[in-house]
Order: sequence, then C-alpha cells, then structure tokens
Amino acid sequence: MALSRDDAARLGLKPGDTFKLDLGAASMPMTVAAILPEQANLSGLAITDIATAQEVLGRLGEIERIDLILTDAEAERVAAALPDGVRLEASAQRSNALAQMTRAFHTNLTAMSLLAMLVGAFIVYNTMTFAVLQRRPLLGTLRMLGTTRSQLFALVLVETLALALVGALLGVLLGIAVGAGLVQLVTRTINDIYFQLSVRSLHLAPLSLLKGIGLGLGVTLLAALGPALEAARSQPRDVIRRTRVEGQARRLLPWLAASGVLLILIGLGLIALSARSMGIGFLALFLVIVGTALLMPLAVHGFASLTTPLFGRLFGTQGRLAARGITASITRSGLAVAALAVAVSATLGVSIMIGSFRASVSDWLANTLTSDIYISAESSSGASRGGDLPPELADQLLALPAVEALSQGRSNRIETRDGPVLTLALESSTGQPRGFRFQGPTAADLWPGWQAGRLILISQPLAYRRQLQVGDDLELFTTSGWQSFEIGAIFQDYGSDSGTLILPRSLYAEKWDDPAVSSFGISLADEADADAVSQQVETLLAQLDITTSVQTNRAIRELSLDIFDQTFTITKVLRLLAIGVAFVGILSALMALELERARDYAVLRATGMTRGQLRALILIQTSAMGLAAGLFAIPLGLAMGDLLISVINLRSFGWTMPMQVQPQTLISGLVLAWLAAIFAGIYPAIRAARAVPARALREE
Repeated sequence: MALSRDDAARLGLKPGDTFKLDLGAASMPMTVAAILPEQANLSGLAITDIATAQEVLGRLGEIERIDLILTDAEAERVAAALPDGVRLEASAQRSNALAQMTRAFHTNLTAMSLLAMLVGAFIVYNTMTFAVLQRRPLLGTLRMLGTTRSQLFALVLVETLALALVGALLGVLLGIAVGAGLVQLVTRTINDIYFQLSVRSLHLAPLSLLKGIGLGLGVTLLAALGPALEAARSQPRDVIRRTRVEGQARRLLPWLAASGVLLILIGLGLIALSARSMGIGFLALFLVIVGTALLMPLAVHGFASLTTPLFGRLFGTQGRLAARGITASITRSGLAVAALAVAVSATLGVSIMIGSFRASVSDWLANTLTSDIYISAESSSGASRGGDLPPELADQLLALPAVEALSQGRSNRIETRDGPVLTLALESSTGQPRGFRFQGPTAADLWPGWQAGRLILISQPLAYRRQLQVGDDLELFTTSGWQSFEIGAIFQDYGSDSGTLILPRSLYAEKWDDPAVSSFGISLADEADADAVSQQVETLLAQLDITTSVQTNRAIRELSLDIFDQTFTITKVLRLLAIGVAFVGILSALMALELERARDYAVLRATGMTRGQLRALILIQTSAMGLAAGLFAIPLGLAMGDLLISVINLRSFGWTMPMQVQPQTLISGLVLAWLAAIFAGIYPAIRAARAVPARALREE
C-alpha cells in the first residue's frame, strides 16, 4: 500500500513498516510499499492495486467505478451498451455535487464578509469627513484663491483613492493572514458536516485578490462622495460655519427616512417575489439593513430630543448639554449610531438564528434518537455505504437481559436523477419505526405502504431542493436500473442539508442487493443503566473481535451539539470582526465630532467647566449614543433574525425552524453597543479636555 508523504509522516511510517488498517468491524495488517511524492497531492488516501483492495475489503469481483476518456459520440455508444444497474456519469457531475454541498456554506460566509464591508463604509465616511473638517480653513482659502468646486471635489476623491489603494493592499495582506488562521475552522466545519477535507496550503487565486482590491476601492470611493460634496459645495464664507451644514442636514432627515422606508418595502417585496433565489434573498436583507440605517439619523434626533429632560434630571447640566450635542451634530452622531447599530444588529440577528437553530436541533435529536444505545461500523475506504456488521450480532444483542428491542439500519448514497442522496434503510424489531416528525400531510396508508415498499420517506431539505411533495414520484437507480417510488411523507431532519430518504431494509436489500447491516439501535428496559449496558455491549464486541463505535443516546446528543457549536465558530469570529470595524467607525465619528465642537468645548472651559466635567460630558454623550445604537439594534436584529431563519436559512439548507428569542441575547446586544461607545469615547474625551481653550477660540 502506498501512502502520501504527509500521511506517512503523521503516522510515523516508512517503507517496509506494518500498520493495522481498521475496516469497519474488522482490521487487517498492511505493509507500506511506497511513499508518494508531495506533487501527487493525495493526502488522506491510501493507494493499492484492485486485487488487494477487493481482498482486503471482502468484495471479491466487485468494481465500483471505471474511469474513461470519451468523446461525446463515444459516450453515447457506451451508455447505450451498459447493462442494467450500471450508468455513465460525467466526472464534472461528481465535482458539481461536492460544490453544491458547500455552496450554501460559502454563500453565508460571503454575506458576513459583505456585512463587515458595509460597516466599513461608515468608517470611510467618518474618516474622510474628519479629514475635511480638519482642513476646512485650508479648503476655504483655496476657494478664495480661485479653486473651483469641481477641483475641490476631485482633490478629496483623489486623496481618498490614494488612501484606499494603500488600505486595500494592506487589507489583502491582512486578509491573507486572517484567512490562514481561519482556514482550520472552516476545514473542521466542512469535515463535521460534509466530507473529509485536508488543507495543506493556502490557495491564493489572483482573481480573488483583485476582487478584494476592487471592492475596497469601490466601497471607499462611494463612501467618500458625501465628504467630497461637502467640501466642494461650501462657499468660502461658510467653511467655518457648522450651523449651516447641520441646518441643511436636519432638513434632509425626513427625506432620508422616507428613502429608508422605501428601501425596506422594496426588500420585503423582493422576498415575496424571489421564490427560491439565494442571491435575491441576500439582496433583500441588504436593502432592509440599508433602509433601516437611513431611518436611524431621524430616530437618533428624536431619541436625543425626547431624552434630554431625562439626562438633565440624571446628570444635571452636563446631561442636557450631552443630549443636545447629539442633535446639534446629527450628521456625525446619526451616522455613528447607525454604523454601531447595524453591527450590533447583525450580531443579534445571527445570535437569534443560531440560538433558534440550536434549540431546534436539540429538540429534533431528543425526538429522533429513540434508542438508548447505538452501534455503528465505519465505512471502508471512503465507500459511500456504511461498514458491515455480522448478522448474528443481532441475536446476541437481543439475548442481553436489559435489551427490549433492536432496530437495524443500513446507510448508503443512492443516485437520483439530480445526484446522490443519503439513504437510510431501517428495520425495527417492534415493527413501525419511531422518531419521525412529519411536515405537512402524509399518505393515508403511510406505514403499511412503506412496509410494503410502495412509499418512501424524504427529508425536508430534499423536498425543498428538489421541489417534491407527498404523492410525487422519485426515481432511484437500483441494481436493475431506474425505478420510481412514491413519496409518502416529508419528515423534519437537520442531519443533512443535501437531503435524506428512508426505505424499509427489506426493500433496500432486494433492490440494491445489499442485505448487510451497518448500525444497530438498542432500546433498553426502563430500569436499565445505559452506561452499564454499553459496557456489556463493548465487552461482547471485543470478544467477537469487532471494532465499532458504541455510543449512548446522551453521548450522541452531546457530541452533536458540540459539533454544532464548532460549526458556528467561524461565524462568531466574523461577527467579532464586524463589531471591531464598528468600534473603529464610532471612534472616528467621535473624533470628527470632537473636532467640530472644539469651539463649543472651549467656550464651556472658558466659562468655568473643569476638564473632568468636560470629560464626563463627552462620556455621557457617547453613552447616550451607545444606548441609542443598542435600542435601535434590537428591532433590526429581530428582523434580521427572522429573515435569516425564514428566508436565508431555508434557501441555503432547506431547513425550517421557529424563531426563539432569549431575553439575555437582546440585553447582551444593548450592553455591547453601550460598552463599544464608552470605550470609543474615552480618547476623544481626554483629547478634548486637554485642548487649550484660547487656541480653539482664536479666529483668523
């Protein structure tokens, strides 16, 4: 047997060494004949000749696949000459099946990345606004010297483009570094859910790098249009008159809010019209987020106006000044609150989706796992079907004193017209299988028809992806060719997003010529100790020299939920990145706000306010902004959670679940927004308190 260099190094083997190869319920000693070079790129595979493989796997005379290089005309002739039970399949179809399995996973990661980019656009806006405000006197001087508005506009955009190019290049380098750290999380998730994947090195596609740079430049230029227009439209005499700008901004607030409502309505309309489109679903979610963000400046203005008396009673004059300062600089404070609220709402929405998903999976496991102990044999050499267990094991297990019932199962991947689907063939010693929760209507004679082999059960994801309903026929490729089976019921299933179908084992053994068993489910008496019986089962298997997996019901539930939590680790990391981006955004907004109000703060200092009181005023103001962001994030987070569950999750994986909201999730979002604003306001508060009042009051 030949092994890849990576596998040999991991196992500590060299040519001539002997190792034990576990084959489901049995094991066999094998000798390393050769080490494959790294260029072969066969990590995770063991290579041997066909005769040895047939002997080792106990499948003498069997061949699973023959690879051919054919023209289209030759392929037609070969397909016509094939006997029943054999089909011709293009190699691209198998690759496409793997790509389809991970498409939804890739789409969701892309959506989270785009969300972080949306929040980043707020940072660019605030940063360029800060740069324009810093040089307002210089810009006014340039206008008085003859510089046109278009030249000032171009000046700001060219500067933004230069900074964007540097930022995009640094972002690509940082993205590569972050990607190297996250690749293991993604690989582990794919291994847990889809198939075994070994990643030995980063693959840097030039097109992906160019797309990253292009997106960075495009988003930056779009976000800089506002500051560039602000720099260009001011008259020389107005460049230092902030009240004029804020007056214009307040008049625009109702129009922005109306635009936001329109975008939200368009997004909801797209959801109703988009049917099953994933891309349109994400576009609708994006429009809802942007529309809500446009509503927030008006909402912030109203929040500050309504809470001014409250802050006055709580913090006195400083509280009133802090609340009024938010409305006085609504162009900065409104956008800062919007950026933070969008980031926190994304965290809330994803948390609600994950929490609802986890609760549904836990409930599904409790309903599906009806046996107390499960025995399974691993598949051999990556075969599509499960490993074999000896048939006499069933009688020996039933002979154990605490065992009341035994179910037998066989797993395999069966071909349909649209690709392979996971199939479970079940047989229960009590007759009718248990643990199914059906969605929608079922056939009138469901269980008699299923036992007779006329009806099959399919999972909800399979029904959604193939657009199947109860009463429809599904063609399956058997050993005698294609045969149609009527769908008797659709059951809830979170075990596979590609779909699962359930057959009676007798039917499966007849149609696919596979009478073997790959798993047992043991039901115990009420007073029996599952752990003690599990030890008895392991002792029995050891006496029979059978290597299998023996797990209790409780252990399977715990392992499944652990895998669930690991699956969403990458999502949690991306959420933290989005919050980090929002933190930088609100920091830049507060810096711009501090620069704009430098003269106001100087007047307060000159009239007797101490540095400590000024720092407290600014921190009260940032606290109010954080509180507003947290409060506004709650309804947006609930809407995002609902859309993620009922639209995105359904279209990605075919799963449905009820939305479940935990109060602590909403409270944590509110606290997160408040803490982010407080920490972002510390440096601007210190900076404003250290400023010299005379310098800020001086005018040219």
